[in-house]
Amino acid sequence: MNMETNEMVELVEEKEPVYFTPKRVSLVSDVASILSWVVLVGFLGDIVLQVISLQAQMKTNNLVLGTLLKDPSFFGYLFINLIVPLLTGLGLFVLLLAAANALNILLEMDYNAREARSKKA
Repeated sequence: MNMETNEMVELVEEKEPVYFTPKRVSLVSDVASILSWVVLVGFLGDIVLQVISLQAQMKTNNLVLGTLLKDPSFFGYLFINLIVPLLTGLGLFVLLLAAANALNILLEMDYNAREARSKKA
């Protein structure tokens, strides 16, 4: 009887995918979800620091925002130091959240498929 049980366990294990374990996929999904928020906060922190740096430079050089807006290089500075990091951070945030949600959907589909197979048996 023990041999039959071992053979059944081996058959069940052979049907399982080799590289797919729900715990591992769930862990990767959770890490991607947490990392997405860390990335977003990091990029927003960088933007805040750039704005503070710009204000400090304006104060030390006795500049007014009106005079800086007339300088074309100021728009390049704004684009490179504020807009590009913002768009990069938002892009990475969306990408990581999409990956986390896709993995959660994969887990849900696998769970539903296993449940349907167990009901048939």
